[in-house]
Amino acid sequence: MTPLPSYSESLRDFLASKGIWHRFVEFNEPVKTVEQASRQVPAEKIVKSIVMIDSNGLPLLAILRAKHKLSFRKIKKLLEVKDVRLASAEEVLNASGFPAGGVPPFNSIARTLLDPKVLTIDTCFVGGGDVDQLLEVKTRDIVEVMSPKIADILDDRKAGLR
Repeated sequence: MTPLPSYSESLRDFLASKGIWHRFVEFNEPVKTVEQASRQVPAEKIVKSIVMIDSNGLPLLAILRAKHKLSFRKIKKLLEVKDVRLASAEEVLNASGFPAGGVPPFNSIARTLLDPKVLTIDTCFVGGGDVDQLLEVKTRDIVEVMSPKIADILDDRKAGLR
């Protein structure tokens, strides 16, 4: 029996099929924090993809720079929903096709919000499919492929905004 491809292999195939420049960065352990990731890549270039569920039970993806915090209030207002919450690990996998901690911006979630501060980075490091991988891509490719709604989704009170 042939083993199933890893999440990062499936992501690599998708990127190649779209002709998207990319580079994987492999770690010896799951990358759970910006501090861990910044041992191999510049922290200011790390972008996170956060899977959320709205009050209608529908998934959405929020893409923002790693050092910034989300504003649930701004997202609820943007989407005109009663509430939003972080997805559980099972919901992340079901909605995006990738495990929590490895979610790239390129996934199966249709509704995507991207904070404009992400656009200030030419290339960024994002989830690489598997939890021990990061992926370097051109920021413009995220925008071209995923067509996110670009909107301020940051919690101005908690972010060390730069």
